[in-house]
Amino acid sequence: MHHGIKTLTLFFTFILLVGCSRSPISSQRERLYTVAFYNTEEFFDAENDPQTADEAYTPTGVKEWTQEHYSTKLENIASVIAGIGGKAGPAIVGLAEVENKQVVEELVNTPPLKKFDFGIVHHDMPDDQGMDVALIYQPKHFKPTYTESIPINFGGNYNSRGILQVKGELRGELVTIYVTHWPPRSRTRAGKQDDSRLRSAAKTLRQQIDQQQAADENAKIIVLGDFNTEPDAAVMKQVLQATGRPDPSYNEELFNTHYLPFVNGLGSYASQGNFQMLDQILVSKALLNDEAGLQYVRGSAGIYDPDFIKHLFGKYRGTPNRTFSGNLYLGGYSDHFPVYIQLRRKR
Repeated sequence: MHHGIKTLTLFFTFILLVGCSRSPISSQRERLYTVAFYNTEEFFDAENDPQTADEAYTPTGVKEWTQEHYSTKLENIASVIAGIGGKAGPAIVGLAEVENKQVVEELVNTPPLKKFDFGIVHHDMPDDQGMDVALIYQPKHFKPTYTESIPINFGGNYNSRGILQVKGELRGELVTIYVTHWPPRSRTRAGKQDDSRLRSAAKTLRQQIDQQQAADENAKIIVLGDFNTEPDAAVMKQVLQATGRPDPSYNEELFNTHYLPFVNGLGSYASQGNFQMLDQILVSKALLNDEAGLQYVRGSAGIYDPDFIKHLFGKYRGTPNRTFSGNLYLGGYSDHFPVYIQLRRKR
């Protein structure tokens, strides 16, 4: 029994080293395409939008958000995205907590990103604070053919962003990408956590995926998101049917590529110095069936956390160097690390 436990420990250590690398894999034998997700943390411009509650993010607001701070944020986020995927950059990046299309346009036109000629998919969403999700992509790799913002009915008077659906051709193959940022749990009158908002988001997304898989059981689907919960949560495994089981025979399930990094104690977000895996990338089993065409590179799921976006000293050493702590401006990057996977075309 002792030897069995030791062998199992060595096996998981090997998997950790192979499958949870924090830098995208490079290969001289085949072309790999990096797909990433980044919660950019309160990425607002410095202008007041009378249609949303963004007054805090203005020069006279409580966060004293100036044009200079905004310009710094643009350069900071751009420098992070530019490093994902090596010199080739990421083929596709889902973004969360961006205020509007103008912010995304100014982001992709910064010096670090302009060379990639990123295209943009953005829809205004009914979030009370004005935060949307978006997608940027390199047109030489991905060509959108259809986009839609799918609303989520949370009940009551609560409004938050919907789900961005983008259908298109990735290296000539049809894929559907969803970008989502679920709201945090609310609390009941008794003070208990209520995950009903998460369940509403999960049900809406699952319905969309069910429709696609009913029409084509081999639909290639990628979900990029901040789920505000971790991979082992019931809402992820039972409602969304996203698990860490890569077996293609469970075709209706989504494979959570960041389940194993989570099991091994890694995370994309730190609360009180403790890491949580809130940001995850899910793929349909058609990207795991090892057939010809576009396939997920097993073991490629990772967290992009170079030293320059982390606290290197002190109590929060190793955690994301964020833009704000409460209303205190820190001038960092984001309170989340980006997550990524890689895809390849199998012949």
